[in-house]
Amino acid sequence: MTHMDDRADGGPRIGRRGLFRGAAGGAAAAVLLGRGAIAAPADPLAGPAVTPNPIPASIAKSGIAIELVDFSKPPRTSSTKPMALLNQLYHAGLDTTQLYANDTRGKIWRIDRNSGAATLFFDYKAARGSLQTGQQKGLRGFAFHPDFNRSGRPGYRRFYTLATESIGSAQSGVRIFDGPFVTQFHNVLIEWRVTSLSPPTVSSTRREVLRISNYFKDHCTDLPMFNPHAVPGDADYGMLYIATGDGGRYNQNPDPYDQAQDRLSPRGKILRIDPLASNGLRYRVPADNPFVGNNAYLPEIWALGLRHPQYFSWDIGGDKTMIVVDIGQDQIEEVNLGIRGANYGWPLREGTFVTDRTDQTTLYALPEDDATRGYTYPVAQYDHSEGLAICGGYVYRGTKIPELDGHYIFGDLINGRVFHLPVTSLQQGSQATIYELTLKRNGVTTTMRDIVKGQYDRVDMRFGQGPGGTMYIMSKQDGWIRRIMPAA
Repeated sequence: MTHMDDRADGGPRIGRRGLFRGAAGGAAAAVLLGRGAIAAPADPLAGPAVTPNPIPASIAKSGIAIELVDFSKPPRTSSTKPMALLNQLYHAGLDTTQLYANDTRGKIWRIDRNSGAATLFFDYKAARGSLQTGQQKGLRGFAFHPDFNRSGRPGYRRFYTLATESIGSAQSGVRIFDGPFVTQFHNVLIEWRVTSLSPPTVSSTRREVLRISNYFKDHCTDLPMFNPHAVPGDADYGMLYIATGDGGRYNQNPDPYDQAQDRLSPRGKILRIDPLASNGLRYRVPADNPFVGNNAYLPEIWALGLRHPQYFSWDIGGDKTMIVVDIGQDQIEEVNLGIRGANYGWPLREGTFVTDRTDQTTLYALPEDDATRGYTYPVAQYDHSEGLAICGGYVYRGTKIPELDGHYIFGDLINGRVFHLPVTSLQQGSQATIYELTLKRNGVTTTMRDIVKGQYDRVDMRFGQGPGGTMYIMSKQDGWIRRIMPAA
């Protein structure tokens, strides 16, 4: 079976294990290696090989079923599949009546929480003709400042976008994080101001906060998010967390520029900043970031050693746990606890295993002295016999499905399987058991693949959360947003 590239937004793609292995790939490899990429074999102290079946146990059905109810279909941005590249669905804090969803082709939709009616909130593509789309590029994510609905506060009516733009489109004076490579485009964090909510009107005047360069077409800077628990006066209030990929998928030597472990690079990290302008600066580095004062690190870094942490979230109940998923290379998909100052090990580790960066078909057991290496490992993981690319979700705190209260719901974005586990089972140093939910539509057991009938057998699934903990499932293939409800 040919596996489809996990970063694609639809259309024909080279298989995950086949990228760059043809003649064109050889040329690309020569270019990359000629610019300083370093091939690194496995740790010589690693244990025995664990492939081709690194995680023998299979993911079983839990016996819990959910009903997927058609909720909203924002205007499609293509007449063929994938019809709407829905990438994120969230809300604006204190506003409990509306949801917001973005299409990476450049739209943010405002969705009535009751009726599902979608209206255009912001057209990024119209505002920024320099938007670059395709693969994992485009309008990647958005976040409303926690002051958004608090009149008189510094962040009132301000929201932020992460998108990919051309190199030459930068505002004067904006900080650009370059790297040891030829830059193809920039990941751009922009602050926008809403001048009216009825109708939604966004000021054409933007304020760029920062830019991060990319050398390849994927593993971009994806998700900005504020801690939903922080209140005015808390150290974390108004601090923006930003998930950044390592800069590009590359099979022959993953992370060829060692960006995820480069302490002076923003790529392959979780960053944390105060995005509001302050004392002439475009943003401020929080004084309680873990590496502030250590010149060996970028002070913006909150955690490092990640490959493609496309999604993270906080439990809005319980212990307010932060969960970060990381899409794996050819073997392991990870669920991680979000830990300040953690090093998650990529590209030297994939899941709880040692990588060989010259041979992606092989993983090894951890060395006996691994505890001295300082890596933080996932608390749940699955291998590619179960799925090909993890899609992070949320801890369910809705009221409709009591048996899922306190369960982290996530899945595989390629095959559309939906998984769950109790958030209390996520304990550092152990592996939680992952279970699969049974999906129903109109009372009939089904799968996401059967529902969306995606091009190239893809689902391109994403999760969303509304105020109060209601959860949603989206598919880029058919452009529908579906509400998770109890099965009859």
